Order: sequence, then structure tokens, then C-alpha cells
Amino acid sequence: MTAGGLVATASRESPGGAGGRGIPLRIICPTYWYPQHATDTQATYVHDINRHLVRRGHSITVVTPGDPSLSREDMFDGVKIVRFPLNLPADLTYGRVAQSRVSWLGRFARVAVMANYLEAQHRAIMAQVREEPADVIHAHWAIPTGPAAVLAARKLGVPSVITMHGGDVYVNPEQGYDFPTRWYVRPALRWTLRHACALTAITEDCRQHALRAGAPGERIRLVFNGTDLRRFSPGDNGSRADLQFGPHMIFACRQLFPRKGIRFLLEAAAQLKPKFPDLKVVLAGDGFERPQLARLAADLGIGADVTFLGWVPNADLPPYYRAAAVSVIPSLEEGFGIPAAEAMGCEVAVVASDAGGLPEVVEHGVTGLVVPRGDSGALAGAIGSLLADPQRCRTMGQAGRERALRLFDWDQSAAQFEQLYREVGARTSR
Repeated sequence: MTAGGLVATASRESPGGAGGRGIPLRIICPTYWYPQHATDTQATYVHDINRHLVRRGHSITVVTPGDPSLSREDMFDGVKIVRFPLNLPADLTYGRVAQSRVSWLGRFARVAVMANYLEAQHRAIMAQVREEPADVIHAHWAIPTGPAAVLAARKLGVPSVITMHGGDVYVNPEQGYDFPTRWYVRPALRWTLRHACALTAITEDCRQHALRAGAPGERIRLVFNGTDLRRFSPGDNGSRADLQFGPHMIFACRQLFPRKGIRFLLEAAAQLKPKFPDLKVVLAGDGFERPQLARLAADLGIGADVTFLGWVPNADLPPYYRAAAVSVIPSLEEGFGIPAAEAMGCEVAVVASDAGGLPEVVEHGVTGLVVPRGDSGALAGAIGSLLADPQRCRTMGQAGRERALRLFDWDQSAAQFEQLYREVGARTSR
């Protein structure tokens, strides 16, 4: 697959052994967000990348802020976690920073908080690399982590890689997504994009946003997000129906924020209820929109048919996917849509909106159906057509598993990151 002059080729080599290819690498991973414990649901995809790199024989040390009550060092899945104490305001926590609105005074307060974070992150990176020499610094999110990581890497003479996850470069004012254009973000973002040794984008859509934000096209590598297809698999039991939820269960694994579009799923479910009286909606995830969504479900007359599971550990998600007739991702904006890949790994047909990178994940008419974002009628039509045709669902689910194995396996993503590390390392050492 070609991405802006750089070719991303998925390795088919075994993920085991000494780094897959060549000697093991020492990787420092600065990141603003990271799971705080082994069953945390926050930013699990960053940990998934790291644990699969560890599987390939590499050494990973994450440098991240943490609650002062937590231990300074931790380790899970072979990934070393080094925390520096920092309490984050609610509007700057994971999932809220890109869309939260603050007053002018609040914006200056936010700048002060972020300046404090960047200084602390930079200092922690420098201290860690001096204590534990690194071959590469791989940071996540061009903003807020990028400036501290790139500056530290330049001082230390270590190559830097920045993975852009969407919210750090996406601009969609209609959905309140203008974070990269804000006056206190834009200069630092542009500097980071132009001075990192390499950048990775999770979809072509994300790459296009990065280009508009000022990233040099020749420096961007397309490395898809993925899923653990050992974990997210069809399972041994061929029967999908769950006694608790029945044969017409719709599953969505989403943060409960407005841009995730769950309100449109609830509206679609209400439209489908007369035709499918036993329809159930199961939601894994949480967020500040949950109370409004619960009220909406009640107002639509489907409150008893909607189950809010709250946060579900990643390892506990596969049974819910396997029990689903259809998995739905109704986002208004989406960088990639890992739940789509998880559902496909479990051989479940997906109905997704056309937001962001979702059409690159879900192949319309083959692994699922793609509908216009924000259109509950179109969503209901797509879901209903699949519920009425179980054989089509099964065929799409099987095709989804094949597509996931081909494109969205964390083992392949880890191999691509490894290849990129060696390339930037070779360029830096010249």
C-alpha cells in the first residue's frame, strides 16, 4: 500500500524471535495517555502496539504522566511503565481534550497546564534516556506529546517517530473538532510535524488531515491500527445467540461522547423495534454523554432494551462481539475505528458511518455496510437489512475476518513500526 511516497508493506514474518528481523531495539515511548493498569480501558491501542513490539523481542519503556498516588514504575505484558506525577484537569483528559470548550480565561489556564505537562514530559524523557539509552523515541499524538518528544530526541541525537491518532490533526468544525487550528496549538503542532524524523498515520484520511496541518508528505508512513486477532476471533462455539440478549442483539463498543454518534444508533433501534420486537442494544463504554443517552433511550420507548455495560476490559469484549448479530459504529468523526476491526476479527458484520477512516476499514457491501454519518434512518435501513438476512451477515462476517487478517493485525503493524525504526535509525547514524 502506498502512502505519500513511502511504501508500507506488511511483514509476514513470525512475530517471535530477536526483534523479528535484526537485533532487538530499545524504544522509549512518551505518551500523554496510557493505561494506568493491566485492565484499564484508556488508550489500549497504544499498549497493544507496545506489547506486540515486545512479542517481537524489543524493549519498550513508556514515559507518561500518572496520578501521584500510583507507583513510579510498573510493568504489564512485558512493557515497562515509568510515570512522572501530574494531575490532569477533567477537560484535558483522554477523549475530552479535542472537543471541550473553555472560556478565554480557561484557554490561558489550559496553555499553562499544557506548558507544565510538556516541560515535565521533556524532563522525564531526558532522564529516562540518560539512564536507559534508546535506539528510537516513538511518541503518540503530535499534540500534546510531540513537541516534548521531538525536542528531547534532537538533544539526545536519537531518531524520533510520532504516531498521529486523528484528534491531534483532525479539523471538523461542524463536530467541534478544530483543536489543531487553535492559536495555542497550531505553532507547536506545525513545528512537531516538520521536525520529527518520521510520522505515521492510522488511515489515509488521517494522513490527509496531517498534510493540511503542515506535515511533509514524504515523511508520513501509513500504518493502520489493528486488533489482536488471537483474542478477537470467532471462538469455538458456532452459535452466536446469547441467552441474555437473544438473536437480534446490536453491539457497539464506543466512548459515550457526542462525536461517537450513539444517539443515532438509539434512534435507529427505536425505528427497528416494531419489525424486530426482540431487538436489544448493548453498549460497552462510558463517557459524559451517558446520562443523556439513557434519557433518550427511555424517551424513545426502548430504555428496557438498551444495556449500558460501562467500561469493559479489552480481554472481556470478544464474547459480546460473538453474541452480536451486527456491530455498529455510528461515529460523526473517527480516525480509524478499532471496534470495527475487532468485530471483523470475530466474524461479525459491521454497519458503520462514512466518518473519517471508517470506509477504509469496513468494505461496503463486502464486510458490512457504510451509511452517511448522522442519518438514523439510513442506519436503521442498513441494520434492518442485515438482521433480516442472517446468511448475508455470516458471509460478511467471514469476509471481515479475512480482511482483518490481511490488513488490521497488530502483529503486522508492529512489523511495520520495526521496519520504520530501522530506517530512521540508519538515516540518523549517517
